[in-house]
Amino acid sequence: MIKIKVFFIDANNNAPNTNYPLIESLQSFPNIKINYLSVLYSQSTNYYNKNYDVQTLSLFFNFVSRIKNPALRRFIKIFSHPIANIRLLCKILNEKPDIIHYSWIAIPFVDYFFIKIFKMFAVKIVITQHNYLQHNKIRLRLPEKRIFQIADKIICLSTYIKNQFSPSLSHKISVIEHGNSYEKEVEYYSKKIIRKQDSNFKILFIGNIRPYKGIELLLDSVSYLVYEQKMDNIKLLIAGKCKPDYCGKIKKIIKAKNLVNYVKFEGKFLDYDKLFEYAINTDIGVLPYLEATQSGLPYIFASLHKPMVITNVGGLPEQVSTKFSEIVEPAFIEVAHGIIRIKEKIENKKIKEADFENFIEKHKWKNTVLKFVDLYQDLLAK
Repeated sequence: MIKIKVFFIDANNNAPNTNYPLIESLQSFPNIKINYLSVLYSQSTNYYNKNYDVQTLSLFFNFVSRIKNPALRRFIKIFSHPIANIRLLCKILNEKPDIIHYSWIAIPFVDYFFIKIFKMFAVKIVITQHNYLQHNKIRLRLPEKRIFQIADKIICLSTYIKNQFSPSLSHKISVIEHGNSYEKEVEYYSKKIIRKQDSNFKILFIGNIRPYKGIELLLDSVSYLVYEQKMDNIKLLIAGKCKPDYCGKIKKIIKAKNLVNYVKFEGKFLDYDKLFEYAINTDIGVLPYLEATQSGLPYIFASLHKPMVITNVGGLPEQVSTKFSEIVEPAFIEVAHGIIRIKEKIENKKIKEADFENFIEKHKWKNTVLKFVDLYQDLLAK
């Protein structure tokens, strides 16, 4: 087997839910030496630093990430990032990695400049492109295009994202699905948390709460089910981190639609204790997104044997099985009827345990990790 030395970079630690399980797994391969270069100070990474055997070299944004003012933080990062990359260059010259794998591009024009320098030292560049366009962007920035052009490999987490790239780049694009990076958490919390039984039909939305995730559409769906379909035993829980102004808007909608008795709203950061408590104590998960690339949530719900209703946007349909999911248009009436259909399937026992088990087996995390190993080996063999 080819000996491989990898520098794995996520300057902002944007994707700890996949980075830490991936690096911990890759460390078990005797021919791979991998270093994680990121930042330690992050509310969402405390759990991973404690529970995964991953040594993080805290190279980026350590002081800057503590600045609470978002505008000031972004401004100072522009000056901080080049300094961190100079330190990275020194580390490259000293340790001579074979591959630099960017899980996320932090500041495109800075990263492009330094990637060009890194390539001068015969380093292969791999980019994981979680979204073709970053959130709140309507087009690619010029430095992003140039990074794609000089990268040796681009990894997309869904075919949907791959298809947005120019055909001229198709030869360097590989699809490695998001995968079930939550196996450790599912095993632990499935044993720890016991479901509380009651007569209500429970629906759960979890995750960061943003307008593009279809929360308002979901509330319209529940209103239709309660007041048009007379399904008064429905209980919807919406839980996740939310900006104060949008939280306020959602609360007003819940009150205006007379859904206070049917909808519980928690607009705050969820640690894994709460996330799995809610997921285990629901009947179905719902992802009513208006747009999406992919999500890790379908793997959590499927691993807990929870049916889903999802919208047919982006790469979401690639991440579920129709044997235990309803895939619907992103319209409130379609989501509502999807909920009705999945409820009937549950009541009529048309969703089998084997349907979940087959999906879980197909998407085992070890299978995803092996695809990264193969990609690294193929890249260096050329």
